[in-house]
This record gives sequence, C-alpha cells and structure tokens, in this order.
Amino acid sequence: MIQDNRDPKSDRLDRLEASLFQLSDVIQKHQEIVQRRFKVSSVEIDILKLLESEGDKKMKDIGERVRVKLSNLTNIIDRLEHQRLVKRVNSKTDRRSIYVHITTKGKKLLADYAEFLRELSTRMQQVMQDDQFGILVDGLEKISKVTIPGY
Repeated sequence: MIQDNRDPKSDRLDRLEASLFQLSDVIQKHQEIVQRRFKVSSVEIDILKLLESEGDKKMKDIGERVRVKLSNLTNIIDRLEHQRLVKRVNSKTDRRSIYVHITTKGKKLLADYAEFLRELSTRMQQVMQDDQFGILVDGLEKISKVTIPGY
C-alpha cells in the first residue's frame, strides 16, 4: 500500500491552480462563443451594460470605467456604432460634448446575452447540489474582489 504524505493544504492549492488554468480556458472559449454568436467582444458587452445601467456617457467616462485607453475606445465605439448598437449624440447643454447612447438594438442584444447567461447558469446549477452551487457563487464573488485590480 502506497502512503500519500502530501500536505492536504498543498494538494488543495495545486488543485486550485490547475482549476484556475482550466477556468481561464473556459472563459476564453466563452468569449469566442459570445464573439461568434453576438458579434461583440466582452469589452463591448461591458460598454453596452454600462450605458444601459447608467445612461449616456462621455467617451472619457466610458474609458475610465471599462479601463480602455481613449485611442482604443474610439475604434470600439466606431464598431458598436457601425452595428447600430450605440450612437453618438451631441450634448444639449454643451455643443462641444459628445455622449454615447445605447440604442434599442443594443438593449435587445443585452437582453439576448442575459438570456444566454441565464441558460448557462441554469446548466451549471443542474449539475451541482444547492449547497455546492451556493458555495461556488460565494467563492467566485470573493475571488473577483481579490483578483480585479482596484478592489
């Protein structure tokens, strides 16, 4: 009989590291699916979600919130505008200011994306027990706070 002398904490850390690498692959595949299905990137989804939840924003404010340089953001907004998901609108109070506004088509895309995520979450929940699923959600929320810069 072979005896395993590994430290349980060390083994758990090794398993966590392996799982994080696998999760990275899963996230990358998810982003590829979103790109093919919805024709937008994850950054573009973030911008649309920001505009839907907070209303029209100046380019500078969008860039700060989604952590994209203004030079890159211009191209992103151009793509979104070309797809008619957003439009640029002049400020009514300051003619020099231009805001980005989410369109009805952009809101529809977000609703479709939310439905896609709900289906994915439901499939995840179906393969786990309720307490396991709760632990997973709590753990992911904690991990997000630790790994996202600025939190």
